[in-house]
Amino acid sequence: MKVITDEKIIDEVLSRGVHDVFTREELKKKLLSGKQLHFKLGTDVTGSFLHLGHSVIHRKLRDFQELGHNVTLIIGDFTTLVGDHSDKIDMRSETNSRDIKEMEKSYKKQFFKTVIEKQTTIRHNSEWLKKLNFNDVINLTKNFSVAQMLDRESFMQRYKSGKEIGLDEFMYPLMQGYDSVALNCDVELGGTDQTFNLLAGRHLMPTFKQVPQCAVVMKLLLGSDGRPMGKSLKNFIPIGGESIEMYGQIMSVVDDVIFDYFELVTRVPISQIEEMKQKVKIGENPMMFKKILAKNIVSFYHGKKKAKEAEESFIKTFQKGEIPEEMTEVKAKVGEKLLDLLVREKIISSKSDFRRLVEEKAVTNLDTDEKLEDVNIVAVSGMRFRIGKKRFVRII
Repeated sequence: MKVITDEKIIDEVLSRGVHDVFTREELKKKLLSGKQLHFKLGTDVTGSFLHLGHSVIHRKLRDFQELGHNVTLIIGDFTTLVGDHSDKIDMRSETNSRDIKEMEKSYKKQFFKTVIEKQTTIRHNSEWLKKLNFNDVINLTKNFSVAQMLDRESFMQRYKSGKEIGLDEFMYPLMQGYDSVALNCDVELGGTDQTFNLLAGRHLMPTFKQVPQCAVVMKLLLGSDGRPMGKSLKNFIPIGGESIEMYGQIMSVVDDVIFDYFELVTRVPISQIEEMKQKVKIGENPMMFKKILAKNIVSFYHGKKKAKEAEESFIKTFQKGEIPEEMTEVKAKVGEKLLDLLVREKIISSKSDFRRLVEEKAVTNLDTDEKLEDVNIVAVSGMRFRIGKKRFVRII
């Protein structure tokens, strides 16, 4: 594959969504050389799904692939068993090998929705970390001090508050650093919470007589509500979701972060993003730009046809208040209560969640156009319900 060395394009790639580069001059020189570079991303598969927050780094990997470079995804099947506390203020719960293998299958399927598969190699860090003996580990530890470890914000918070820090947790940056040594890669990517780990590889490589890797640190995407993204807050947008659902979730993003999403998750030219910002400043409704954002992201993950259908569905359902022709169909057992059915089919998270929705008048019987009051109503074939603003269910 031809390597692109256009300086203007390279400058765009090295600035868009990038928090820092160690160092920018080094990496730019490598990119301008015309040599095909080896980019690396390490990940611990601790969940079964990816969201737009993950896609920030994945889109950057794709940027480098489109310049003609190759990527290695390191599945941290070994490091996951230890746990990374880069952004954690408590000890991580243990994950077993069986869980890791199952989550890896789902991770790869979603990862390649963003990253070009034919330019990607997948490795597992157990390949080299299992081979290290105790003497090897001791020698690795000599490259770091306890003070360096405690300098990390998450560890310092725990140390000051008297919370435990396991010695095994200090091993994590050593292992991630050794991943870079094992592959002798040119560049590693990560988020701002991974800066120490990225630099660990850069620090270790000269010890093994290797050229130190460059490190690209990406900005973190805020949640759809403007707060830091987190599973407990439920403010993330899964990349594996259906097109209509994804479109609606993006349309729910708060106005304050619209243009962060444009910069980090799309490849709409920065000049156009700046123009949109200015239009909002002088009074244009952010809604029209949110539609552009939603259509762009859905097009990338589902194609233009699905994005157009999602846009039409949103306009019809939420802006005109119409009931969609297509809705989630769930089959009820004889005599089954609606709340039991919705929990079983994972339409809602719990019975208490359903009761809360009913109390808030957020469940509507679409056939009578009345708010549901009876939480113990029996689900009967043919019934149709709107749950909240975006979920439509038909009982079959």
